[in-house]
Amino acid sequence: MEDFFYQHKRPTIIRAQGEDAEDYLQSQWSIDLPKLEEGGVRFGLRLSLKGKVLAGAYLARLQEEEFLLIAEQMPPGSLLNMLEENVVADEVEFSDESENWEYFSLKISDPDYFVGKFGSEILTHSKFSNLEDGLFFADDRLSGDGYCAVVKKGSGAIDKICEGLAEISESEYGFQRIKGRKYSIPAEVGADDLPQEAGLETSFVDFNKGCYLGQEVMARLHAMGQVQRQVVSIRWGDHPSTPPALPVTVMFEKKAVGHLKSLVRHEDEWVGVAKIHLKAKEQLNESGLDLENEEWGKIFSL
Repeated sequence: MEDFFYQHKRPTIIRAQGEDAEDYLQSQWSIDLPKLEEGGVRFGLRLSLKGKVLAGAYLARLQEEEFLLIAEQMPPGSLLNMLEENVVADEVEFSDESENWEYFSLKISDPDYFVGKFGSEILTHSKFSNLEDGLFFADDRLSGDGYCAVVKKGSGAIDKICEGLAEISESEYGFQRIKGRKYSIPAEVGADDLPQEAGLETSFVDFNKGCYLGQEVMARLHAMGQVQRQVVSIRWGDHPSTPPALPVTVMFEKKAVGHLKSLVRHEDEWVGVAKIHLKAKEQLNESGLDLENEEWGKIFSL
């Protein structure tokens, strides 16, 4: 597919600042924030005490004691409440700035594209480039040609970045991100899911950092081996014209082996996200798995 940009309809942008901002966020998120230098950005997870995924966001360090948290589909109020719920005597303040920013996802395959924009061919890993009234950085959750831009509303800063790129719809972006295994948090990977079940632990959980929410579970899983279920991208084949209400039970040999969590249509093709037991993965890859109602057809590995 050609290069594109997509403007997120409801992004969440939270500013965290104060002399305890780093220490507090370090205790709440799965990545090692003291290693994130000024101008650095990384995607991290907010886990429950049981190690389940409650939220995911990019954390960009603007200054020593100031961060922006950037989330695609986490409601602002939910993330803000989650950030504030464990504050006791910490000197940290959170402010919802979602209405002040625009958030874009981009696919840019040609590294020469950046020469005229930033004066360099590639972006440094885990660093953001300063735009006029905004930030631009590589999307760690997508393939090597995925990027993010966060700009102040009305600034026009995004025009230079998006010049020459095709704008895509919400459904087409959903189609692209599911193909790229970029699952929506918390809709597709959420409070019932461990990072390991969605392949998020490799890049977005730092196992050598100090205490944080969910650390004990992460350390135990890291030491003892794999989980028994996996979140996967699927295609929906031989389907009726109207999709079923989700979630839908996934069956193998007349036994429930998982759930279909989402479906996205682009043109005549449907893709989605399912969580299945590993014992059913071979069947998914080879000849597909049934949905609970046979009239709804099968799902196949994407």
